[in-house]
Amino acid sequence: MFRLPVCPHCGTVYRYKETKEAIRNKENICYHCQKKFRAKRFPYLLVGALIPLAVCIAFNIFLMTRMTNLDLIPLFAATLICILIIYLIIPFFTKFKKTEEERTNKK
Repeated sequence: MFRLPVCPHCGTVYRYKETKEAIRNKENICYHCQKKFRAKRFPYLLVGALIPLAVCIAFNIFLMTRMTNLDLIPLFAATLICILIIYLIIPFFTKFKKTEEERTNKK
């Protein structure tokens, strides 16, 4: 499940950067077979985001209990790292699907 998406028509694997662009564009054309598809994020993204978020909360609690001289900077840094991790895993929770017109043309 944790892999980059492929074209629904020809099976071409898209790279990380290309997947990020496809998510932004919503409707895309495959560079290999020239057919249309759309990028859709899995609802599992929420589950995938909850894991780094839970680790972030646990780490912040750990920092607050262990550091007597606590500043906000370590908490802020830990939170930023977790947000970055969530942002970086978004393409791995994306799926490419055929467009509606491609599905109706097939029938």
